[in-house]
Amino acid sequence: MLSITNLSGGYHRGAAIVEGVTLDLGTHRIMSIVGSNGAGKSTLLRAVCGLLPWYTGTIVLDGERIDGQKPHAIVRRGLRMVSEGRGTFPGQTVLENLRIGGYGLGQQEREKRLERELDRFPRLRERTQQVAGMLSGGEQQMLAVARAMMGDPRILVLDEPSQGLAPIIVDQLFELFPRLAASGTQILLVEQDVGRGLEVSDHAVVIEKGRVKLQGASRELLDDPRVQEAFLGLASP
Repeated sequence: MLSITNLSGGYHRGAAIVEGVTLDLGTHRIMSIVGSNGAGKSTLLRAVCGLLPWYTGTIVLDGERIDGQKPHAIVRRGLRMVSEGRGTFPGQTVLENLRIGGYGLGQQEREKRLERELDRFPRLRERTQQVAGMLSGGEQQMLAVARAMMGDPRILVLDEPSQGLAPIIVDQLFELFPRLAASGTQILLVEQDVGRGLEVSDHAVVIEKGRVKLQGASRELLDDPRVQEAFLGLASP
């Protein structure tokens, strides 16, 4: 469905942060892109979503190139992103944020999806009239995911969803992601917590200094001595 070929790019022409990245989401329900801080993971996602100032290479969705398209056009193709830092509308209520996520839908369908998301996130149902800026960090992340899911995306792109959250909230979110994938939404996940990213996904790509270092089945990478030593703090026997 989504494939990236020989992608290089960055924020200033000639200063590449990612170099020669090739990956294919294929039929994987959840693909995680893992690596240390500053490896280029979020930069890669920004390119996929049309938010990187310049890049070379190709990004193909359903057989058609989307590199060079505007972000709103990519959203219409069925790809939505929850960016690092959550990015809710802080002055709007939870309910208003969710309805914004369903922009363009008929009222009946929008309300149906709104109820679905409130069922997924009971804590948001308790806070529908509260402005997003007054929610906890975990609640804001839930709202950001729910708002993205209002569009029934075919691909949900998540950038560091665990960042700055309490462990119990992280557990709740990572328990949700497989359920979203099972409902038909593929997930492309960037996660600095390498162990967590590998555990929740079925396929993974390890990025190091802007380049693909390893990729394959998540379970195999989780057992790979190189990954264990570099990212999980486990010394090789």
